[in-house]
Amino acid sequence: MNGIGTATAQLIAALGTARFADRLLGLAASAVIHDAAALILFSEDARPLVAVDRLKPAERGYLYGDYISGVYLLSPFYRLARKAPLPRVARIMDVAPEGFQTSEYYRRYFSRIGVVDMMGILVPAGKGATVFMSFSRSSGHNRFTATDVRQLEQLMPVMAAAVKRHLALPDAAIGKAGKSAAPRHVQSRAPASALTSREAQVVNLILEGHSTKSLAAQLAISIETIRVHRRHIYAKLSVSSQAQLFHWFLASRGI
Repeated sequence: MNGIGTATAQLIAALGTARFADRLLGLAASAVIHDAAALILFSEDARPLVAVDRLKPAERGYLYGDYISGVYLLSPFYRLARKAPLPRVARIMDVAPEGFQTSEYYRRYFSRIGVVDMMGILVPAGKGATVFMSFSRSSGHNRFTATDVRQLEQLMPVMAAAVKRHLALPDAAIGKAGKSAAPRHVQSRAPASALTSREAQVVNLILEGHSTKSLAAQLAISIETIRVHRRHIYAKLSVSSQAQLFHWFLASRGI
């Protein structure tokens, strides 16, 4: 039996047990070359829960620090889980906004932990929850290819069916979200009136990595209007760069 066949058999045997999440990630991992992997449960109203951690030390430190504390809200994969029909397999650069590689999120995460590329699998888990499996490759390695995506897409029917069946069994769970509610939008410690609803929307999009051109397209307004919004936001928050805006975002969550 080949690697995928063995991993599939192990996943089936783990249905309804505490080993399910590890076996689910194991099946996906058997189909693609990677340096690190993790399985995380996204929820609508709680912080992510790490169910399986096969990460390198540098990634692990970030995951259990800034990411879980609130930076996950800026992740293209988290945004995709909230907005797009699932299930889905995608490389990060296929779903990230224009300008993502120059964003503070990208600089603080990918450049610091030595990740050159990331690919994600998103599988619905009911009640607004999503199973997110991430695979990364370190600097010096090739990026993920369309062939890698197709390999995982071929396994998606099995993985999606397994998640659905597992959760239908008595007392089965992939993980339980914590009690701490997660903020859905960027909020400041300043009075709520500090930013208008449109300005808060612009802040979210800036921090996601949208360029000025992409922001204008997303909001169906002119580039000059985006520049005006940016000037007003920076003045209200007393910041002068995207880096300072990112620090404001972290501080607003006590990170």
